[in-house]
Amino acid sequence: MLQLKDFCSERGITGAQVVQVMREQYPGYDKYLHSKVTMPEKYGVRLVNDAERLLEDAFAKTAPEGRRRDCRRLPTRVQCRLSKTDYERLQQALRRDGFDTVQAGLAHIINMYISKEDNHGAAVNR
Repeated sequence: MLQLKDFCSERGITGAQVVQVMREQYPGYDKYLHSKVTMPEKYGVRLVNDAERLLEDAFAKTAPEGRRRDCRRLPTRVQCRLSKTDYERLQQALRRDGFDTVQAGLAHIINMYISKEDNHGAAVNR
């Protein structure tokens, strides 16, 4: 006997998805009946064997893809938005100063700011 509540949680499916699949074969299956099927101990209602097979076929269990570990040397991102003109000017200035990438230039600027902060104490309020 299929425990519908466990079946849905294991596979990460919603009641609406179950109702949609069941309605193809059983047009009278709706969210109210689904609610009763998920609590058979309270209502005494369960799916017939063909309906259980239909759900198992429709929602075949597949192994979820694992997230890849972030193996970056510098994992934290810092962002800001610039106008196109300012961004182009920044790129040109960084290239002039010998930086290959904007990231390298910004990392240098941030490290200079941090070291200046360490040497001078409190930051200037803006």
